[in-house]
Amino acid sequence: MKKLIPTISLIFCSIWLVSCSNSQTDAAKQTPSNTVEQIKTETSPKPVTATPANTTEQPKIGTIKELVNGDLKCYATLVDENGKEHNLGASFEVCEPEKFLNKKVSLSYGIESVSDCQSAEPCGKSKKESLIVKIDILGEKSPTKKN
Repeated sequence: MKKLIPTISLIFCSIWLVSCSNSQTDAAKQTPSNTVEQIKTETSPKPVTATPANTTEQPKIGTIKELVNGDLKCYATLVDENGKEHNLGASFEVCEPEKFLNKKVSLSYGIESVSDCQSAEPCGKSKKESLIVKIDILGEKSPTKKN
């Protein structure tokens, strides 16, 4: 009887250790590839082209109906010359509703880095987007320099 209890304890502990090491190796077999793939997708840079796919649909001339400062960028609503409404992104530098609202404007676009987070809180991720970087009011005379 004195040898039976230590023997059973030894067998029980051996089974317990083997089952724990198996569950860890099973987890290790599954997670590294997922973790590596996840890290690769999060850290690999996205190629930036000079002309994004949506550039062809971005209007150059239209009337600003709304300009709203958002958390991540400025949001512009523009009606083009054909009467079609467009929801566009703009850089914060050109987001001046009192200056451009209900005015016919000419737009210039550029590739800008935008936070890829759900809010203004920093998350360390960003993406490149084509944004309005310059707005010129049409019909206004620009000041000329005198020589």
